[in-house]
Amino acid sequence: MFSSREGVTLDSVAAPLRRWLLNPVISVPAALVLSGLGWTNPKPITVKALAPVYLATLAGVLLSLNEYLDRQFANNWVSDKTWNWNEEIVLVTGGSTGIGASICKQLLARNPRTRIVVVDYAPLSWKPEQEGVRLSYYQCDLSKADALRSTCERIKAEVGHPTVVFNNAGLVRGATIMEGSYGDVEATVRTNLIAPMLIIKEFLPEMVKRDHGHILHTGSLSYLTPPALITDYAATKAGLLALHEGLQLELKHVHKAPRVRLSLGIFCFIRTPLVSGHTNVPNFLLPFLHVDTVGEAMVDAVYSGYGSTIYLPGLNRVAATLKGGPEWFFRIIRESTVNFRINFHGRQEVDKETGKLQKA
Repeated sequence: MFSSREGVTLDSVAAPLRRWLLNPVISVPAALVLSGLGWTNPKPITVKALAPVYLATLAGVLLSLNEYLDRQFANNWVSDKTWNWNEEIVLVTGGSTGIGASICKQLLARNPRTRIVVVDYAPLSWKPEQEGVRLSYYQCDLSKADALRSTCERIKAEVGHPTVVFNNAGLVRGATIMEGSYGDVEATVRTNLIAPMLIIKEFLPEMVKRDHGHILHTGSLSYLTPPALITDYAATKAGLLALHEGLQLELKHVHKAPRVRLSLGIFCFIRTPLVSGHTNVPNFLLPFLHVDTVGEAMVDAVYSGYGSTIYLPGLNRVAATLKGGPEWFFRIIRESTVNFRINFHGRQEVDKETGKLQKA
């Protein structure tokens, strides 16, 4: 009950408590029943025992109200009942391994008829378990704009216009700004930030035309607390947040497409080929996330039919809230990242001068 793929964590303990103890559907009737008992037996001990029940009920109501408002504002107060997963076309960048592969597998597990397009520089490293799936693979160096454009044109002509885009591909070099090469910086920014923008430019017009679609970005808490050695990577994730939030307003107010959904995942460390090591923080508070935990959260988001911001682990939401607090206090939090024992070098090899990918 209190365990997960990552073991016993704060999230795995909090989830059932939120689902049961802080659920207004359960807590409000319980509070009313207990209140009735209190009126019939108004002993001091009975009234005193009701206080925690009232507090839990109030907390549950406020949490549910906040979640409702978050969802409605993120989705322009409109729903979209036209999702048909036999007909949707899903594009996943970086779908050969890691999070992207998990997303693809979970989509196929839910509906083997969903058409999936994987765009990656690395060869496809997995095979579908289901028979007769509609899976297409396109090899592309996403850091090269010309290659990306031609690949997108091929996808439109050969498969169709994607209605769901997972901007998931990422690259990290693990060097300081001073010591990293020109190629390191250029490959990181092109792959992590410019490529998502260009992919959106390619496929968003059809989504706007239909007023139907969903774009999901794989973000990182590093936008908020950038550790040393991945400053360029963290900067691209900060840019991804700005891209996500700016697009929300453009879709609603400029393009008049309120049903095109946008989701952003704010994740901490994930066990992928990009990173390895440990954080020196108790696993209960800051676990290394399993790729399937992240993939499941992203697929749950797209299947919900609503855009959202996904915080994993949940402590990330607290960190985002604290950003507006005293600067000295948040500096202490950021300083703690120097205790991480993480290898950020990833798996890719790039040309030090041009940033061209040489090995996936």
